[in-house]
Amino acid sequence: MGVVAMGGSSASGTLAVVALILAVVATVLAFVFIVPEKNRKKLNAFGKFLHDTVNFKYLIVEKILQALYIFLTAYVFIEGFLMLFRVEDTWSGSKWYGGVGLLTMILGPIAIRLSYEFLMMFILLVKNVIQINNKLKGDEGTAAKAPVFEAPAFEIPVKEAAPAAAEAPEAAFCTTCGARVDADAAFCTVCGAKLK
Repeated sequence: MGVVAMGGSSASGTLAVVALILAVVATVLAFVFIVPEKNRKKLNAFGKFLHDTVNFKYLIVEKILQALYIFLTAYVFIEGFLMLFRVEDTWSGSKWYGGVGLLTMILGPIAIRLSYEFLMMFILLVKNVIQINNKLKGDEGTAAKAPVFEAPAFEIPVKEAAPAAAEAPEAAFCTTCGARVDADAAFCTVCGAKLK
């Protein structure tokens, strides 16, 4: 029996090494043929799906959380409903679980919804940051296709020095009304008095 156990252990060790080598080969092939953006145009539909998946161009966690939310809400509600009909005999008499069932039916879905909303706020925050990043790059058409975990590339605009302003003309004022007037003007635009 000891020989069989040794053979089984040796076989599983060999399979683990083969799996490790194949995983390394698959990783290298993916980085050569699937991951580069320049290769995306040459790929078929499944290849484009793989490209988008390994480059994190979409989030699957949102759909998984949505399915879990629906499942858990239905489960808690149904479990609470079934508790309305549950009666157990104990040493002190019969115990009805209807009150617990009502609380489960009311508070359970609320607790699940709040938990789901907190998780979704984080996911929506990430998606909005991606969209803002794409708008800052001026690439609004591909906002939904942008990589999720790409670091933002911000450029600080350099302000050019303004040309030296021409020397301001000497200030002139109307001697009659005191309004500021153009130094070359012959008449005041406010009171109409002759300036020169």
